[in-house]
Amino acid sequence: MLKTRIISAVIGLPLMISTLIIGGKFFYLFVFLLSAVGLYEYYRAFSNTDYKPTPWIGYSVTIIYYFLISISYNSFITLSILIFIALLLTFLDTIKKGYNILNVAVTVLGVIYVSYLFSNLIFIYNKTSGNILVWLPFLTAWFSDTGAYFIGSCFGKNKLCPSVSPKKTIEGAVGGIIGSAAISTLAGFIFIRMGYQINIIHYLFIGLLCGITSILGDLSASSIKRFCKIKDFGNIIPGHGGVLDRFDSILFTAPTVYTYITIMKELL
Repeated sequence: MLKTRIISAVIGLPLMISTLIIGGKFFYLFVFLLSAVGLYEYYRAFSNTDYKPTPWIGYSVTIIYYFLISISYNSFITLSILIFIALLLTFLDTIKKGYNILNVAVTVLGVIYVSYLFSNLIFIYNKTSGNILVWLPFLTAWFSDTGAYFIGSCFGKNKLCPSVSPKKTIEGAVGGIIGSAAISTLAGFIFIRMGYQINIIHYLFIGLLCGITSILGDLSASSIKRFCKIKDFGNIIPGHGGVLDRFDSILFTAPTVYTYITIMKELL
């Protein structure tokens, strides 16, 4: 298993880095594909439960949503349209087939949880110096996971949330936050040298916040998997599971970075 994980990382990491470097429409396509595959994994997970989400609505709304993003980068407007269309189609389908109202919630949650949260990567990318700042959600998530793993393995004693993820510890969580803050601060020094002039303290704050939301993202995915009684969302990435298994933390660090830099732009 460890060998498989290492091979996947050796192949996948250069592809990820290349995608971030190339950017442009290629990056848009990458995020859209993450959303499409992630949404498929999400709806498939609920097939093990008594709920009946309507996948075609989720896929249709996601396509419409990403088309709207290509026209307007206003996250508030596109999110409002996204939720309205998803609710409209889902309620119409529910009335027609007599589904439980909870099926509406599961369907719409998938669109917001997967498609919208992933789309924050595009919103970051379209900010000033966004091609640089878009690295932060990935770096903080990766180093948060790494810090949590090593600190948790060495010093972990107190369970963080045993009912959701028995192996995670408070010590590991602290290690994850430190790892996220450290890499974000280091990246900040590099970005400043590249010309993006923002006080280094903001990179530290972003790292701390992403360290926290990265853990929440991981726990959220674990909660869904536990509810659906599955180990992984998929197996598209050998040794790592599915898209949602690998990018669960980035789902939360992306909106964290986007929200922070948007607010700071208004305040500074």
